[in-house]
This record gives sequence, C-alpha cells and structure tokens, in this order.
Amino acid sequence: MPTSEDTADRLPKHASAVVPLACLIGVVLLLSSVTPVIKYVFQHSHVQPIGLASFRVMIGFLLLFSITWLLDRRGLLSLSLGNLVRLGLIGFLGVFSYAIAAWGLMNTTVVHYALIYGLLPSLTAGLSVLFGHDRLTVQKSVGIILSLVGCVVALSLASHKEAVFQFGDWFVLLFTVMMSAHIVCSSGIVKRFGVMVSNTVMFGSSSLLLSFGSVAWPNAGQDDSSLLVMVSVLYIGCATAAVFLLRCRSLQSLSPATVGTYHNLVPVCTVMLAFLCLDEPLGGGTILGGFMVLVGAEVVRRPQLLSLTALYWTKSPAVPDLEGGKEPTT
Repeated sequence: MPTSEDTADRLPKHASAVVPLACLIGVVLLLSSVTPVIKYVFQHSHVQPIGLASFRVMIGFLLLFSITWLLDRRGLLSLSLGNLVRLGLIGFLGVFSYAIAAWGLMNTTVVHYALIYGLLPSLTAGLSVLFGHDRLTVQKSVGIILSLVGCVVALSLASHKEAVFQFGDWFVLLFTVMMSAHIVCSSGIVKRFGVMVSNTVMFGSSSLLLSFGSVAWPNAGQDDSSLLVMVSVLYIGCATAAVFLLRCRSLQSLSPATVGTYHNLVPVCTVMLAFLCLDEPLGGGTILGGFMVLVGAEVVRRPQLLSLTALYWTKSPAVPDLEGGKEPTT
C-alpha cells in the first residue's frame, strides 16, 4: 500500500508534466495572434519588413536581458566566446528568420502564411529523426500525417480563391525550414545553458544583425505610425520573447517532434483570428480540419492512445449474426 510520502512524490511529477503542455498552449495562442497583428501593421503603416523585425527582436531582447540579468547574471557572464558563437548561430535560425517571415507576410495573405507554416511539424519531426533525437514509430507517423491532413482541410477551403503560390510564399517556406532547424538544434543547448541565458544571447546576436540591416536598408524605420500601430509593434516584440521562453521551457521536458507537432494548432487558430479580424472565410472544412489537427497532435504526444484504440476495437464484443443467430468467430 503506498504511503503518504509516495503520494507526495508523485504530485511534483504530475505538475512537471502539466507545465510543458501549458507552455505549448501559450506558444500556440501567441503565435496565432502575432501573424494577424503583423499583417495589420503592414496594412496601416509604411514600416518595412526588416524594420519591423528589428523592432520586434530588439524589444524581445531588452525584455529577456532584463529578466536574465536579475535571475541568472552569473550564467550570462560565464559564457565563453565559443558558446556565444554557437548560440548566435542557432539564434540566426530561429530569431533572425523573423525578418524573412515578415517579408513573406508582406507579400502574401495570412491564409497562405498559415498554410505553409503548417508544414513546420513534419519538417521538425523529419529533422529530429535525421539527427537522432527521436525514433519514428508507426503511431507517431499516423499522428503527424493526420495533423498535416487536418491543416490542409482547414485551410484549403479558405484559400481556394487565391493563387496557388504567391511571391511571398517562398520566403515563408524558407522561414519554416529555418524554424524547424532551430527547434531541433536548440533542444540540447537550452538544457545546457538554461532557458533565459540561451534566449537572451539568441535575441541579442540577431538584434545586432537586424539593426545593421535596418540602418543599411533605405527608409526601413521611417514611418508616421499611429498609437495603435506602435502598441501593436510592442505587443509583437513581447509576444515573440514569450514564445521563445515558453517553447524552450517545453523542450526541457518534451521532444522536438512533439513540440513541432503542436505547432499544427497555430494555422488553425490563425485562420480563426483572421476570420474574426480580417474577414477571412471560415467553413465546415476548416472546423473539421481543426478537429483532425487536435486529434493528430494528441496521438503524437501520446502514441499509446492509437494502440489502445485499436485494441479496444479488436477486443470489442462481436456483432450477432441476425440470420444464423450465431456470433462470428474471431
């Protein structure tokens, strides 16, 4: 019979299992809202993509640096030059790539952006298997495929009137590939240096590069933005920093393939927000696809669910034979 000490030991484990999933939900909500907000900024201002990306990353860096300096100043100062370079390269994949994403979103629709970004889980899972971080099982493959099909179903109806592939879509595709590589490569290094220190350096190095780019780019930061646009840019920067913090926290307990698969929810939520704020179409196919994405993401997170479901159907009571009065043999 378990003692009270055994029960107490289980509570922190249960809590630690819930926290990474809560972080992933936060990532989904923030990423889903950031894309329509960026599109709004482009529609109501003259901010250039590299200028917006520079503001976005700089705000995130200032927020992260302030928190890290208070909580883990020693870890930040103990980094060697080699560690700084390594973190900077990984930050280039995940942070600097936001300039590419902004350029793509400026030249395409929110729906196209969401559709291409829906490829992130499959690319992440493939890279994770390629680098030996995960083992590709049948159950996990079914979950990934189900989620991908759900994304197609959810977005195809809303985008059927648009061109098949627009100019900005190529930049969104490049951004998706870079983000997949960032998720896979940052898993181990975050566990080594910590969430705050890793993200601070990633944002700092990318902010420096983007600042140089915005200075060299003509009229990158020149704009007569309204107060609402400036508040939107501030929200984009803070949300970006929060996304990286929450994602890295989830990577400490979950595999890169699982984290990437939960990004399947982002296109569905983005389309729903675009429907409410940008008059994007929303039909029955979108709702059905969203349900498929949810089921697929849960199968990838807990592959045993698929096995239990199959076992339930194979062991369920046989249906009586109405003609002969006998049950079919199994």
